[in-house]
Amino acid sequence: MMHKHGFQLQQVLNYRKEVEKVRKVEFAVAKREFESATELLDRHEAEADRARVEYNNKQAAGITASELQMYGDFFRRKSSDIQLQRHQVDTLGREMTEKREVLLDAAKEKKALELLKEKQMLAFRREMAEKERTFLEELAVQKKVAR
Repeated sequence: MMHKHGFQLQQVLNYRKEVEKVRKVEFAVAKREFESATELLDRHEAEADRARVEYNNKQAAGITASELQMYGDFFRRKSSDIQLQRHQVDTLGREMTEKREVLLDAAKEKKALELLKEKQMLAFRREMAEKERTFLEELAVQKKVAR
């Protein structure tokens, strides 16, 4: 019920609100890191695609052995970069999902306390309204008796 000074679990609710804020920030950071890693992966893949087109054009026009070696080295390095970046994106994606779940749990815990507070507030208002109604009925009876 309502405590004479308000909601008895207000400090817990305040704590839950702060926890939710922290979890929102943690999720936002994880999301930003995931998006940055994804953008970097896209850039690596685009660079590899452009180099492949350039390589195919040069191959059709005639390519020297040194250029062939240079492209081979580039493609091996770029393939390795892409593989590492895909791993990074996967890892950050899992971390982001975990942070989202933690945030949702924090939001649910806060919401449960907010609903409890609201229920207690409604019950308190009903109780006060009933007391006021009873008081007014008693006054009306006393006025009738006094006449």
